Amino acid sequence: MGRTTGAREGRSGRQPLPAERLQAVLAEAAAHRVAGRYAKAVALYETVERSNPDGLDAPYFLALIDLALGRPTPALARLAPLSRRAFKLPDVWEALVHTRRELGQWREAVAASRKLVSLRPGHTLAWFDLADALEVLGQIDEAVDILRRLASAPEARIEALIRAASLRPDAVGQAERDEIAAAARDQTPNAERQVGAGFMLATLLEREGLYDEAFVALARANQIKRRVLTGQAPAPPSPAIGPDVRALRPAEAEREDIAAIGFLKAVFTRDFLASHAGGGHHLNTPIFIVGLPRSGSSLIEQILSSHPKVQGLGESNALLETLEGHFPYALFQAEQPDHFRRLADAYLAATHARGWTSSPRFVDKLLRNYMHVGAIHLMFPRAVILHARRDPVDACLANFRQNFATGNELSYDLGDIGRQYVRYREVMDYWRQVLPGRVIDVDHEALVTDPGARIRWLVTEACGLTWDEACLRFNETRRAVRTASVAQVRQPIFTSSLQRWRRYEKHLGPLFEALGPYAPASR
Repeated sequence: MGRTTGAREGRSGRQPLPAERLQAVLAEAAAHRVAGRYAKAVALYETVERSNPDGLDAPYFLALIDLALGRPTPALARLAPLSRRAFKLPDVWEALVHTRRELGQWREAVAASRKLVSLRPGHTLAWFDLADALEVLGQIDEAVDILRRLASAPEARIEALIRAASLRPDAVGQAERDEIAAAARDQTPNAERQVGAGFMLATLLEREGLYDEAFVALARANQIKRRVLTGQAPAPPSPAIGPDVRALRPAEAEREDIAAIGFLKAVFTRDFLASHAGGGHHLNTPIFIVGLPRSGSSLIEQILSSHPKVQGLGESNALLETLEGHFPYALFQAEQPDHFRRLADAYLAATHARGWTSSPRFVDKLLRNYMHVGAIHLMFPRAVILHARRDPVDACLANFRQNFATGNELSYDLGDIGRQYVRYREVMDYWRQVLPGRVIDVDHEALVTDPGARIRWLVTEACGLTWDEACLRFNETRRAVRTASVAQVRQPIFTSSLQRWRRYEKHLGPLFEALGPYAPASR
């Protein structure tokens, strides 16, 4: 940031570091931070903070380190007061925007984004972030207006058109659709733009009923994305703020998946689960939704979040962060018999930090938590665990049609997706064996074809809530929704996506082969 206090005595009563020494320490700390030697950098910044408590650099860079390590809560504790002290410094507001987003504090993120764009009106990324946050809050009209303005800038035009079209198909005209199509076919080094344009082109062609042409565009976009993941095409630059999330190569992701499944089966045996039963938290507050992406989980969450006693928290990393460093569980039990109760308390605290307020129940929709059903059961024996389940081919195709922002490295090849689906079902079958009746299946097809009966069942029988008619009007609920299905969950239930795979059946041979027993019997 380049701003420090002078040599006067700081608020701590300590004599501040002399200016020359201060700059030397900050330079040394910066070198460690940039190199990823965070412990050494933190020690130096904390020295500066103690000696120069009125300075801005130390708390700012300590917050950046927290964000790089995936710790948004302590970062916010530094950035919130810093934003009041350094009201006109855009770097502070940029970090605060990222932090609010990571914590799911979307209204605060919008406010911080508005401040940032007022300080940096020409900063394209800040405007995109503002549009994204408005989209999450359901303020689609303003988000589209911002994207339309961004489309006037040549460097942002294609991305802005893609995002506007994803929010509202009629937001782009035919000439602009042609621009998106040209970008999808453009042989330029910008693989990220090619991929985004390719996925959107496939969507536009599908809307026109041109399914063969749509699949060609979709297959090409997936192929380019997979080339990026395998290192055969340039990857987008790492974000300036936040953790440098390393995308796994597909083969590496598959190996890790197989190893993780072997681990959970080795740890969560029937005997282990029985011997540690009853040591968790008595509350039934959390409602977990697990499963494969694009299987109807957002619809389930939106329905439940329409209930006055339920708060939807979206895809929260609270459980993953809580469990980190606590494997294998057996090692902790001898010394800490209340281990799973402690984990439960830590999880609830982490959930509070991510926006859970005072509602009696909340929904945690991180789908990958299907790997952690055993831990959830021991931490919260009364919590509801819902399994969002969808037709196997429709679910796999939906993943193939989605350009995920991060992770999901196995979603860009039909064979990869099919094998991942088989492994996911293996995990869910295992939980049924060792924890019979613990997980409640919610079939997407049944939910959308008979919503009146199935929504009532979901609310009252599956989740044990009193009935509320607002759950039938879930599309009217205004709340933050951060999901690939953000537009769909604000609409009434539709059935047009059922059996979508039949439109592409002749192209799905590799998927059918990989699915094995889950492939349709008659095609």
